[in-house]
Amino acid sequence: MQANQHIIDQNRNTVERFLTGTHSKCIDDVDVIDDTVAPDINCHGFPGEPIVDHESYKGFFRSFRRRFSDMDWTVHALIADEQFVSARWEIQATFSSDFAGVKADGRRITFDGMVLYRMEDGLIAETWLHMNEMRLLREIGAIPAMAA
Repeated sequence: MQANQHIIDQNRNTVERFLTGTHSKCIDDVDVIDDTVAPDINCHGFPGEPIVDHESYKGFFRSFRRRFSDMDWTVHALIADEQFVSARWEIQATFSSDFAGVKADGRRITFDGMVLYRMEDGLIAETWLHMNEMRLLREIGAIPAMAA
């Protein structure tokens, strides 16, 4: 049991370091990807170009952070086991650069989602992202709010 707890703690710590670096106020902190992600990463559910290696993963975060700047990131739940780590999160950010055909207007927006990381040897080897796209698109004005 003790060996399993060590692996669980290692996986959780890796994902916490990854999330802290990729969502920090300093965009250079995305370099944490080099230390926390397997070289042949496989990502699912990410908008834009496929993410297949460290540089494409960094590129995703750089592009995302240009569009949604001054980000505040909250992890509401982080659950880890020997093979997977899952996080439920929420982002508040400034809509700073055009996205989904909508011109940026500088307003603060909020959206949320979940992500599942498959771990191998203490590194993130595969990622499944689910953003609450409807909420994000509503927040930026791409779709109208639904009537109650």
